[in-house]
Amino acid sequence: MRIIEELSVLIVEDEPLQRTFIAEKLKELGAIDIRCAGDGVEAIALLKERRVDLIFCDIGMPNMDGSQFVLAQVALPASHGAHLPMLIWMSAHDGDVLESHLQMASSAGFPFVDAIAKPLTSPMLAAALDAVLASLKTTDVAQKRMPASTRVSSEEGIGDDDILRAICDTSEFEVWYQPHISLKTKMVVGADALVRWRHPKFSGLSPAQFADLIEKQGLGLMLFYRTVNHVLKTQQKLGKIGCSIPVCVKASAVTLETPEIADYLHERLQQHDVPPALITIGISEEEPPQQALKLAASLNRLRLRGLGLSIDDFGSGISTMKLLSQMPFTEIRIGGHFVRQFLRQAQCRVIVESIINIARRLGLKVVAEGIENARQMEVLAAMGCMHGQGGIAKAMKQEDFLNSVGAAYLFNNSLVDE
Repeated sequence: MRIIEELSVLIVEDEPLQRTFIAEKLKELGAIDIRCAGDGVEAIALLKERRVDLIFCDIGMPNMDGSQFVLAQVALPASHGAHLPMLIWMSAHDGDVLESHLQMASSAGFPFVDAIAKPLTSPMLAAALDAVLASLKTTDVAQKRMPASTRVSSEEGIGDDDILRAICDTSEFEVWYQPHISLKTKMVVGADALVRWRHPKFSGLSPAQFADLIEKQGLGLMLFYRTVNHVLKTQQKLGKIGCSIPVCVKASAVTLETPEIADYLHERLQQHDVPPALITIGISEEEPPQQALKLAASLNRLRLRGLGLSIDDFGSGISTMKLLSQMPFTEIRIGGHFVRQFLRQAQCRVIVESIINIARRLGLKVVAEGIENARQMEVLAAMGCMHGQGGIAKAMKQEDFLNSVGAAYLFNNSLVDE
């Protein structure tokens, strides 16, 4: 985990006294690399010269306000999702204004978005930094928040040739496992299979940094099949100790529209003697499916084969309710953005409660993503959420995952025997 001393911070605030106060308090909390800007225009000029890891930004500023600042950042060269910094809004406006800015920045691709209400205090800034550092513990999103010095883009060396080489080299793409935790028992009850690219130059890259290139080359299905086969081998090893927990493999709608995908998975499940209920297929709903009919047919066939279906980051995409009403999902994921905010933002709390209620009414399992502390776990459990993941349980390589889950399983069995 990166500590605050290693983060480059930019404060965008038009009030000089506020700027000075924030800078001094951040220094007291351990920040070293701090830059300041009086408005969005000045901040953009700084960002053109160097990238930063974290921005504290006032919403209402002259010359360029917070909304315009977001648009200007997205328009900067190479400012796609992997390069945008973490963002903390600051404002004296009402909660709905803060919430709308949170949603906008999150939709724009900022990897971490938070908000603090003015007037600012030292404890508020400390809590905001704690949330930033806690988010950096979460391996499945940490690569999206890489330090500026190690971020990459296609123009810096990752291109089609890299993708083709890596897809042919079975050692470059690794599968890690991030546990799902029961919010009541604190036991591991499932996991996500997460692909990491061990690039020769840029080291470990997350799907957020190469997924578009994979899809562009038409290689999404190949990588999905490779991941599934890795998961099936993992399930075989878990089965040998009598441990049965489902593992979710995520794929794009384009990949899941493939007509033969259900037959392929059914065949592989039989070959590995793995019950289909131990495999869940997760679909991201960031964009409407291109071939909705093909997708529906494919997902229906997967459900008929006994596999689980999960709708990822529920509530953050374009066609959430339509997808949920048309497709045979067995699981809903509450987006990490809502989970990180729901204890402080009334709107997010209502949304989280609504998603949990929808899941309960439809008989679906609900998993909260991006959980970072015990308090979030406690409140979510009280709301009726069953499972969670995030900084509470880091992603692990296969061997570490098997050892961790196996040890816990054997320990619990020994308690039952006694």
